[in-house]
Amino acid sequence: MQHAFRVGQQYRDTGSYRNPDDQFLRWIRGPLDTGIKNTGGIRDLGADRSDTPAALVLVSNDSGISQHDDPWEDTLAVNAGYISYWGDAKADNPYDESTQNQKIKAAFDNAAAGRRENVPPVLVFRKPESGVVEFCGLCVPDHLEVRAYRAEDGTQVPNYQFHFSILNTNTVPVTWLHERAQQNDDSAAPDVWQQWVQSGEVAQWPTGEPLDSSGRVRRYETAEITVSDAFRADTLERYGHECTLTGIQEDALLDLAHVLPRSQHPDLAEHPENVLVLNSLHHRAFDAALFTIDSDYRIQTSPSFDPAHPFLRETILNRQDDQLSFPPTVEIRPSFLEELNAGLSWL
Repeated sequence: MQHAFRVGQQYRDTGSYRNPDDQFLRWIRGPLDTGIKNTGGIRDLGADRSDTPAALVLVSNDSGISQHDDPWEDTLAVNAGYISYWGDAKADNPYDESTQNQKIKAAFDNAAAGRRENVPPVLVFRKPESGVVEFCGLCVPDHLEVRAYRAEDGTQVPNYQFHFSILNTNTVPVTWLHERAQQNDDSAAPDVWQQWVQSGEVAQWPTGEPLDSSGRVRRYETAEITVSDAFRADTLERYGHECTLTGIQEDALLDLAHVLPRSQHPDLAEHPENVLVLNSLHHRAFDAALFTIDSDYRIQTSPSFDPAHPFLRETILNRQDDQLSFPPTVEIRPSFLEELNAGLSWL
């Protein structure tokens, strides 16, 4: 029988590939010597001749399903074609040292560098109840961020938030995963996957329409925390329609970068002292915690940030400890910056 996972369909997850009724671990293992483990939300399917996983399988627990206390809340916006998924991080397991996080981040790094042939397919499932998983779709990397939550003892615990686009295919044949693991063979892959690997074009679920390719970083936010056009226009006006770091003045390339993220602080989504104006590239670098701004408005760069491109070196790395000056109409609240920076392990 040729098994396949279909978007929106539920499958039995008994926790053992040996159980003949299992439609999750057993199907994925199939003829392989090893499959995916029954531990944690991030699971990788090994490949015979490569250190790169043949596939990544992410499981998101619905409220009350996890056996462990989980402060992270994933966004599974299947009908809108995107997923945001929190990585593996705890106070005693730093996000940037987590082995499972590193496997996902490697996929994002390869995608960003154009090495899409080295990116494993990402299959996302939700767990609506014990013993059941529901397939949410075949995904490819979009962008990642570093965010933090406040633990009960008041400490900030940073973590990766991975953003994926769901490809426009209803069905993912399990034999494709087996063939990737055994021979790195994509001949059984859905057409939209092969198209993405070859061209980078994302045909997004559920319409198949290509994503915006204008060069602006896409931000996935729920409707209630999306900023209004009026707030964006007012903020650009206060900043003189200019990037804080580079002086770029093309409105189409300018973003509103939130100091404290909208996803965790919806009440601050339109707070004028919680936003910077940055161009899209530097906005992405800021969200990825490659640099930050301290409460004295000085640029601080991550020790791991060593860009090869001279523009990034000139505008970020070489400006370590430089103090930013803002227009008279602009003020960033220092306490917001302090809360943000408390979650950065390198600062």
